[in-house]
Amino acid sequence: MATALEHEIQAFFNQYNEAFASVDGNRIASLYHAPTITVRGDGSIHCLRSHEELARFFQGVVETYHREDLRSSTMHDTEVVPIGQRSALTTMTWKALRADGSLARQWRQSYNLVRLTEGWRILVSTFHLSSAAGQ
Repeated sequence: MATALEHEIQAFFNQYNEAFASVDGNRIASLYHAPTITVRGDGSIHCLRSHEELARFFQGVVETYHREDLRSSTMHDTEVVPIGQRSALTTMTWKALRADGSLARQWRQSYNLVRLTEGWRILVSTFHLSSAAGQ
């Protein structure tokens, strides 16, 4: 049975997934803390210092996904580890789907989350890199 924290985190990532599907970088940015550090699937590391930087960065990400015919994502094998009362480490497998529902790509990713007065926000995002980065 899922804990209250796991339910909260799942609800947060449902919002996150909906934000990505909206192709709206500003909406995605609102779910991040500024500054944020992200390690991407290609191995690049970015420190995004403001809401505006986050919005520009994620607008580019979602537009690229959209050009590649990625239209939705599903979450699997989610693990939630509390880090005190205001933080959590969440790891999940994402499956990105094309418009026809076929699997385009799959990856594992971890998030350090912090609970603020406005709710959970992503502080650090890390793609689990393999020897074939970005796959």
